[in-house]
Amino acid sequence: MFRWMFQPFQEADHLLAPYWDALPAAVRDVTVSVGRIAFTLAVARTLLRLVPRLQRVVTSRVAARASASARPSDSMLASSHRVETLVRVTGSIARAAVYGVASVVLLSAIGIDVTPVVAGAGIAGVAVGFGAQTVVKDFFGGFFILIENQFAVGDIVTIGAITGTVEEMTMRVTVLRDTAGAVHFIPNGGIGTVTNRTHSWQRAVVDITTPWCAPVDATRAALRSAVAPLTERSAELGMRAAPEVEGPLEFTADKVSWRVAAKCDPRRVADVRGALLASLQRSLPRSADGERVEWAALAAPAAPVTAQ
Repeated sequence: MFRWMFQPFQEADHLLAPYWDALPAAVRDVTVSVGRIAFTLAVARTLLRLVPRLQRVVTSRVAARASASARPSDSMLASSHRVETLVRVTGSIARAAVYGVASVVLLSAIGIDVTPVVAGAGIAGVAVGFGAQTVVKDFFGGFFILIENQFAVGDIVTIGAITGTVEEMTMRVTVLRDTAGAVHFIPNGGIGTVTNRTHSWQRAVVDITTPWCAPVDATRAALRSAVAPLTERSAELGMRAAPEVEGPLEFTADKVSWRVAAKCDPRRVADVRGALLASLQRSLPRSADGERVEWAALAAPAAPVTAQ
């Protein structure tokens, strides 16, 4: 079917064959070697020029997608930074691979037996791998952290016993700054369980106790009525959903426990919790029948949750 495409080359080979055979063997070997070297250099140069172009195309498309939104979110910006980092890393790996393959082919073209070189490089690679296995482990740990989007710069995370804000991420270390201002450099290979306290959404939680004698239905209605006005301010406060009343959760000798929670932006947990407390303080001291009720808002740290 495609025989016509190769016909000019076959005719040229048929015409040049007598002249090629008439050349000395040394000239033919040199010509073949020069041709292989020129072809290898041309391909390597093309690939090296193609890698940065592909990098620019990928990063420009991600940036265009982020700028197309009227209000780019933090997650979109974090995703853009993550893609840019991955593109930069993969570009470096691709360039190293092109240089390595081109070097082996060039050595073979000038008549050097590359088998011992490749074998020696393999042995040296194994030795370096054993000697620098910690660095390699850190590198792959950082790569998978970026791929899986476990956390990004600006997130508040807990790694081991350290809680702080991520200030910098490289392929080898993650830099955290805790609330006291101390900076912690954590190798990526040593990162196990990570608790991300600013990923996607979080809950602002307020625990309430009411007297045992307060009717359950009336108490639930009073709590819902107390936090209902906050639904109109959900966008202002960064709430993702209307506040929910959970309970009764627990009965004691003289108290009943309730919980009021609201899903919100992770960075607005304190604001939403303050609004819940203020709304409860204004509305809760009087129940539905007008009688005064003793209650207490207990401090409860918001537990980190994963996105659904």
